[in-house]
Amino acid sequence: MNWRYKAALQYAFSSLPKGEDLNYVFQKYVTRTLSNEPAGFESVMNNARNHTSAVRRHLSVPVSQAVFYEFGAGSLLAIPLALFCSGIDHQILVDIRRLVKPRLVNITVKSLQNLGPEAGLQRKPSEWPGSGAFSKFALWLRTCFGIEYRAPSDARKTGLEPASVDVITSTNTLEHIPPHDIQAILIECRRILRDHGVMSFRVDYSDHYKSFDRSISAYNFLRYSDRQWRWFNPPLHYQNRLRHRDYVDLFKRTGFEIVEEMPGSVSEPDLELISRMPLATRFWEYSVPDLAVQNSFFLLRK
Repeated sequence: MNWRYKAALQYAFSSLPKGEDLNYVFQKYVTRTLSNEPAGFESVMNNARNHTSAVRRHLSVPVSQAVFYEFGAGSLLAIPLALFCSGIDHQILVDIRRLVKPRLVNITVKSLQNLGPEAGLQRKPSEWPGSGAFSKFALWLRTCFGIEYRAPSDARKTGLEPASVDVITSTNTLEHIPPHDIQAILIECRRILRDHGVMSFRVDYSDHYKSFDRSISAYNFLRYSDRQWRWFNPPLHYQNRLRHRDYVDLFKRTGFEIVEEMPGSVSEPDLELISRMPLATRFWEYSVPDLAVQNSFFLLRK
């Protein structure tokens, strides 16, 4: 699918009541992009392992005793369920809208069940066996996995007690949040994080339309001014286009120390591609290597 058509379709869904549900139906029955395994499940497991290994290196209490908090849990709960399989017993998840769907959660569960012993999981999850009210599903999550799901909930004002969580995780979520809201979320994270706590974030800096249109690169959106880009940036598929150094600045400005910083590797073809691209003026102040970084892991503490 041409990425511009995708943008137009997402704008249409964004303007309609229950647009998120309509988008799900379209993906399931029209484009048939919802398969029987989460897209990039190997990447999901790698991200979960990166979170747990980084947290274990720096957290002063056992992870089994820690309270984990994640904002932007998504529809499949892939990372939270993978963390449960890694020995995490208490998680609080928040989403701006109720995105989680029992059918998709069962897809995640089946994928985890099919993993062999080489995955190193401490336990395997069970499938959601029921139907009916969402409250029953939420109770099942809490009872079987120690997952407390809160949605709709505002990550800028969670209502959680100060210094009540040990670990905060976020996976490929920050890039979908406007910069001023990221700052507010980070301030709230600092409020609810215990003094010994840590935050493990994975951020994807690439143009997400690339997954729909293979004819464009991961840097395609760097061509457009803010005024032009707003026509391709609907609420359901929002991308803030911040680069690596912008996140570094945001973390430091909101009172966090970067304990570990693991930007993705940059290839020579990527550097050459960006060097030849007609960049929008807002990106002229960045170095080519900084623009070329497509993702990064951060381990943070107060």
